Amino acid sequence: MIRFADNRDFDAVRTLWKRCFPGDEAFTQWFFENQYNPAVTLLDEEDGRLCSMVQMLPYQLRDARGVRPVTYIYGACTAPECRRQHRMDRLLTHSFELDRQAGRAASILIPQEEWLFGFYDQFGYRTAFFVDTNTASRSDVPEGAFLLRHLTEDDIPAIQALYPAEGMCLLRSPDDWRAQLALFRALGAGAFGLERGGLLTAYAFVWQDGADKLWAQEACGADVPVLTQAILHACGCSEMRVTTPGTSQKLGCIRYHDDTPVQNGYFNLLFN
Repeated sequence: MIRFADNRDFDAVRTLWKRCFPGDEAFTQWFFENQYNPAVTLLDEEDGRLCSMVQMLPYQLRDARGVRPVTYIYGACTAPECRRQHRMDRLLTHSFELDRQAGRAASILIPQEEWLFGFYDQFGYRTAFFVDTNTASRSDVPEGAFLLRHLTEDDIPAIQALYPAEGMCLLRSPDDWRAQLALFRALGAGAFGLERGGLLTAYAFVWQDGADKLWAQEACGADVPVLTQAILHACGCSEMRVTTPGTSQKLGCIRYHDDTPVQNGYFNLLFN
């Protein structure tokens, strides 16, 4: 039976999550304490046993036809003993029908591994979201007057102004930004901003990536190179991977429920 979760399913949902996504207990605890919503958790159960599930997280997408609601498929997983029974096929197909009933334009997702891009292709998903990733080594801090600081909720309008403003893009509400700021404060190296003359000119959401390395999962703004060096010096690290909006590295897929042509676009920071 396929249905949405309710409060009584919490333990079973968390247990299946931990079985399918082991090794990151800190994030699992944070997600279930701060973001988990049974009302968007679609379950496949049999004889009272949870076999498979997906999170159907609501977002807004800007594309060639305007701004429309979409579903982000997150945490798609099947119990090991229930795999190869087409359970995920049924869950995804059911989610598409729910999308259409609710007037949502598309379903989007981020494959966990490279080979899964081909797996999701059979359901009508097409690769459409890309990033660029480069590596910066610590060098001299560039000259000039600037301020490096941690971002707060008060910075959300300025952060939003630096986020990609053109082309196909997943939009973020203030609550989405607040959730990411809370996540990186709790588990990451932090969310940093570079300020010049009282104006925010770049931001980065940064993870610790080993003892002496960092990863800016999303960095935007004209001063990203300066921000990168400032963060490396402030954190005492030697190297940082820097991911920015771009075209060279595929990240995610889209399945339109209508005839909208697929364009290349950007999203990130989706608990991926």
